[in-house]
Amino acid sequence: MSGLPRAIAALAAVTLLSGTAAVPVTAGERAPQAPPVDCRAVKCVALTFDDGPTPYTAPILDTLQHRHVPATFFLIGPHALRYRADVLREYRDGDAIGDHTVTHPRLTRLPLARVKYEIGTAARQIASVTGRRPTLFRPPFGAWNARVRAAAGAEGMPVIMWSVTALDWKHRDPPLIEHRVLRLVRPGAIVVLHDRYATTPPAISSIVRTLQARGYHLVTVPQLFATSTELRPGTVYHHGP
Repeated sequence: MSGLPRAIAALAAVTLLSGTAAVPVTAGERAPQAPPVDCRAVKCVALTFDDGPTPYTAPILDTLQHRHVPATFFLIGPHALRYRADVLREYRDGDAIGDHTVTHPRLTRLPLARVKYEIGTAARQIASVTGRRPTLFRPPFGAWNARVRAAAGAEGMPVIMWSVTALDWKHRDPPLIEHRVLRLVRPGAIVVLHDRYATTPPAISSIVRTLQARGYHLVTVPQLFATSTELRPGTVYHHGP
């Protein structure tokens, strides 16, 4: 990693519980953490990425590393098993890692037992790579109801939604993705993007550069809430302070 570790320069996030019986993270571990940003006093925004890892995750990580900023990645369990190196890189860089189920179903159409399977199994798969269970959950398609909240809460996870969507799944055009995010972002925003489309990585560098020029601190989801509220299991959050 060139330059200062992102986990120091951009404030590492604590998003994972310890004590999980899983394959431990080997050489590298997470870098020491800097003091938290008070997002009640400064402008913050959290960039989040769903559906990875994929072959398009590494270019996004390269950009984040170059700009010394962290992000939050919501992983599909089997993808985490397939792209272990990218997951470990996210972990070591200080990115926040969350749960995005096993098969990416619309959970509101499923019985509680299946919802529990999707969340719990993905958490175990991710933990088998990082050695830590994720403590954030994002439902596929943003679809949640009482069953989803209950299942996430039972796993100790808040339900993290968003206040800005890049619609990068619909508009496969980097300038349009960039324009939409920059037009809609406000202090405390949680922005949802996806690291599964080839057209998303080219937009990230300009998004990050412009947000920084506007005086925003780019933080992880836990950092966004660190000085304002405790993230509660089973509670739904759409934006920070």
